[in-house]
Amino acid sequence: MAPAWLSSPILQRKWKYPKWIIALNVLELAGTVAALTLFGIADPDLFRTRLWQIGYDNGFNSDPNEVIYAYANYRKIPKIAFVWSQT
Repeated sequence: MAPAWLSSPILQRKWKYPKWIIALNVLELAGTVAALTLFGIADPDLFRTRLWQIGYDNGFNSDPNEVIYAYANYRKIPKIAFVWSQT
């Protein structure tokens, strides 16, 4: 049995969308995807390092100097103390 709010007359109504609204939504989606793709290709690491450092400073994520950051961003692996490099 469906919840009571699903049987509401407002939700059962067949909505009519004007064709120009649908066309604008399609154009907006295409433009957004194209812009995000072009900006992502142009400079993929523009803010990643800075945002990661800010996140570390505020306690949200790991230090950018850690190994996981280096692996994730294809950077040179930092030197780790011997005690922590042995598991």
